[in-house]
Amino acid sequence: MKSALFPAERNAIIVISLTASAIAVLPVVPRLWAIGLLASLPVAAWMISNSVAWLGLFLGAVLLLPPLPISVGNSGAHPALLLAAFGVYASFLFAHRWTFARSPVSAPLAALTAFIVASVPMALTYSGADIALGSAARVLLFAIAPFVFAYVVAGPGQTLAACRFGPAKLLFAAGVLSALFACVDFFYQLPAPSGYSPQFIWLADRVLRRAQGFFYDAGALGNMCAFFLVMVGAVLLTPNRRGINRWWAVAGAVPLATALILSYSRASVLTVGVSVVAMLCVLRRDVKWVRTAVSIAAAGALVAIIVSSLAPGLAQWWWQRAQKTLDLAFSASDAALSGRVSSWQTIASFTVAHPLRAILGVGYKTLPYSDVLGEPVIADNTYLSVFIETGIGGLAALCALHVAILRTTYRAARSVDPVTAFYGVWAFSFWVGEVVQMGAADLLTYWRLLPVFFFIIAIAVLKARERSA
Repeated sequence: MKSALFPAERNAIIVISLTASAIAVLPVVPRLWAIGLLASLPVAAWMISNSVAWLGLFLGAVLLLPPLPISVGNSGAHPALLLAAFGVYASFLFAHRWTFARSPVSAPLAALTAFIVASVPMALTYSGADIALGSAARVLLFAIAPFVFAYVVAGPGQTLAACRFGPAKLLFAAGVLSALFACVDFFYQLPAPSGYSPQFIWLADRVLRRAQGFFYDAGALGNMCAFFLVMVGAVLLTPNRRGINRWWAVAGAVPLATALILSYSRASVLTVGVSVVAMLCVLRRDVKWVRTAVSIAAAGALVAIIVSSLAPGLAQWWWQRAQKTLDLAFSASDAALSGRVSSWQTIASFTVAHPLRAILGVGYKTLPYSDVLGEPVIADNTYLSVFIETGIGGLAALCALHVAILRTTYRAARSVDPVTAFYGVWAFSFWVGEVVQMGAADLLTYWRLLPVFFFIIAIAVLKARERSA
């Protein structure tokens, strides 16, 4: 009797059977690696067939995956780097889809990237080969964000122009899940992932690690929460918006706000406040002020109740810390800013003593790891850090980038199209907050978050271009 199977089906069954048998006889660890490799094949095939598949996986990975337990850099190697490398391959695979369309943001972003790259030889000159190698590695991490922006605005990612709220929904879901894990991680003090910044809260009866979630430090978690809380504001306030359920957004805001509070990032809280003010200014004619005030007050009360109920000592500590910050702001600004003023004075003294080095830069991200200023210095200020590390050209490019982003996203925010207005309001309001927060934190070190931010900015640019075409 002849087999009813076709030759191709018969061969496939034979291959699957032989592969399963081979995996079954392997030791446990190689078996897991083999299963993982086989499971990744369909994902790889999907990424090869879809020009934006790798981008979605990459953005999800930077928000939802911890670093691998490999001793590389401060925080260890991250799985998202493999997806970023595949993105470079995809840019060649779909090379025919590059149009190299220009946008007002492209030139200053390219200029900033060029000055950062050009600073690596200065790191070699002033700090030696080891520090220069670390500088080059951090340059590559920063370059992921400009690459994502270019891929969406001028490359194969332009297909996203046809999308409405889909990218925002998926990113928001990933951000909420990341915030939920951060809350669980804080309350149960789970073992920290590979590579983390030792940041603690010293209470009267115990010492707790600040909420960090999947990130290297609490500041990055707070910045991520601020980003998505601003999105919730855009959902609630943008007029004629359809496609994102308001209650879904409000529900997601609860873990985001809670994680932000538990991160104890005052700068990120300030970012949310500044962003909300900017959003209200943009939408001043459309805002229902009473309902907005009641919603903000209710959300704040709910988060306060959650934190006070689960950890009453922490809520009291946060309130005392805020009061202490306000008191010290008028008497000892360095204490209020956690020692930042001393670092800024060190940078200022170096600039006066070595003006040529300051003008040309001493190497991207070398200050915390070298003695080029006489001792390792953490600037905690993006503007000072960019100036002293990449020179006056890098600082000028950063300022030009701010202007270009704010002008472009503001135009999108004023669009009559609700989708364009939503992305424009979100990007503009949040970037206003980032411009302020960069005065108290070096946000360029958040290489996992910058691609997410520039992805939304790129979507706003795409939508604005589509409406003006």
